[in-house]
Amino acid sequence: MVSLDLRSLARTAVVACLVTSSCLVAARALAFDMQEETAPSTYDVAGELAAQHLRENLLDEVFENFHLFIYVDKARSGLLAQRMYVFNKTDDGQLALLYDWPVSTGRNSTETDLTGRLQSTHTPSGFFELDPKRMLENHVSGQWGEEMPYAMFFDWRPNGRPTGLAIHGTGDENLAELGTAASAGCVRLSIANAAILFDLIETQFRGPTPKLAYLDGQDGVSSEGLLLHDQAGALEMADGYSVLVYIDAFGGEGQMASLF
Repeated sequence: MVSLDLRSLARTAVVACLVTSSCLVAARALAFDMQEETAPSTYDVAGELAAQHLRENLLDEVFENFHLFIYVDKARSGLLAQRMYVFNKTDDGQLALLYDWPVSTGRNSTETDLTGRLQSTHTPSGFFELDPKRMLENHVSGQWGEEMPYAMFFDWRPNGRPTGLAIHGTGDENLAELGTAASAGCVRLSIANAAILFDLIETQFRGPTPKLAYLDGQDGVSSEGLLLHDQAGALEMADGYSVLVYIDAFGGEGQMASLF
């Protein structure tokens, strides 16, 4: 265990350097060095900040009806930038950090795909559920020709068509890019971490799940995380995963003081 004096010193060091990017990197390094001596739930500044930010953006009804929460920060800078935080909801209604991994979100440009069509490499912000019919251990992108191992596709249909956006693993050729905005729009993470997440979701979170209310259109993401209800006011349920993905560009710069 980390002593209280060391923990206090670490917190003081983080608060003392809230603004500069170099200091944010040092703060993250300090947090991960200390993880060898203590569990992430005991000391993890980034995890605490991610949990706070996530909870502030979840309606109570949504929080009550999902059990695993995946937060992806697609910001280009900041303590949380280009990272995924996986939280389990505890029996007493808290967010317990399970995993903190580097990812790559979209390059945010317009590029020509394999078919010669122009495609956006933007990762949309918003709330997403996962498609139970498209959890694929082996998949290759038809647009980009890239392997997508352990693909977990979003259950989202912009313009009436299933999205090609997913969380998935990436090969050795792209590992060095994790932690930067380098994908074609999907959320990339290492194959090892994608396999862990895939297995966790498949084995522990399948069952009746409330349906998100998506808006129509290309950018029609459920930005407020609202759930569908029938005419009697009951939640509309469907077979799926009790997993909610939230993506935004928070970053966390200048926000860590709120934790102390």
